[in-house]
Amino acid sequence: MNLSFDRKRTVIILFAIAFLLLILNAISSRLFKSSGNKTETKEIYSDEINRKFLAGVQGFGIRDEWIKTQKPNKKHSDSLKYYYAVNVPADLPIPLILDDIKNSFGKGEIDYSSKEIRSKESRSKGTTTLILKSGGFEKLKAEFVYSPAIQRTSGTVGFLVSGFSSLDTVSQYELINSPDNFLAVLIPSKDALEKIKRLKTRDKDYAILLSDNISDLDYKFSTKYSVERLKISLRSVIGDFPKAAAYLYDSKSSFASSSIFPLIKREFEKRKIKFLDINKFDLIDQQDTPLNSSFESIVNKTGNNKTEMIYVSDEDYYKLKPEILKYTKTGYKFINPYAAVTDFK
Repeated sequence: MNLSFDRKRTVIILFAIAFLLLILNAISSRLFKSSGNKTETKEIYSDEINRKFLAGVQGFGIRDEWIKTQKPNKKHSDSLKYYYAVNVPADLPIPLILDDIKNSFGKGEIDYSSKEIRSKESRSKGTTTLILKSGGFEKLKAEFVYSPAIQRTSGTVGFLVSGFSSLDTVSQYELINSPDNFLAVLIPSKDALEKIKRLKTRDKDYAILLSDNISDLDYKFSTKYSVERLKISLRSVIGDFPKAAAYLYDSKSSFASSSIFPLIKREFEKRKIKFLDINKFDLIDQQDTPLNSSFESIVNKTGNNKTEMIYVSDEDYYKLKPEILKYTKTGYKFINPYAAVTDFK
């Protein structure tokens, strides 16, 4: 009897211990999880907050004269050092500016709050208030209001990207599936036909470049060919690539100076099909200045109702992506150049 009682008592004690361990494990897991997710806070100076705020605002093309310094009301906060009223062009969503400012700070550096007061009359008369705090103290306040009377300096740019046919498979996929607007410049070939199918799935357009580098016999132009054979090649190019924005050539190439070029050009003119010299565009890789400086000088030539067309290699296009993003934020538009090329003279 005593042995049976001891076993029963032992089982009860073990179950009690196991139950207690489960409770302790649940409590400790919750404590560690809470501790692990807690963001370390730290106070940063008002001047640093102000510097990042102004950089964020000006990065969107907001001019200095649109940023008005206000006098902080000490009754509301003794710690408030910077107070602004910011006029915003109607084409620039205020939430974009606020997100950029917020993302410029590290975790735990600021407490961020914003409030939009919409006008019953129209969106353009609403006001959005931004408050930035650090260390529990209010450091900067800004009121953003849309102002239809002001406009950012902007222009329109279109890219013709060459070398697409020589890209590796991964780079081609990235370029095709990117949201970028550009016109792919292809050398006629059977492989180019397959690339065009993939381009069209992403609503991207193409142009065809004629040169000495055509290796596909169906589209090749050779000084050894007869007039009839050259016309067959031309009909193949036009027939197999009928939706090209334009057919291009380089007036400085050996192809353009060859004896067969006048015939090819006449055939395009006879059909009233665009046959354009790429030297009429901005050839960014032939500038004497560094890539970014060349791009900046071209973009700065644009203005309202004016479009600059840039002819660039795929490699240089990738390098320019950060600059393109920077100018997009300030109001410049980077368009699909299809319509601009078809209207080009």
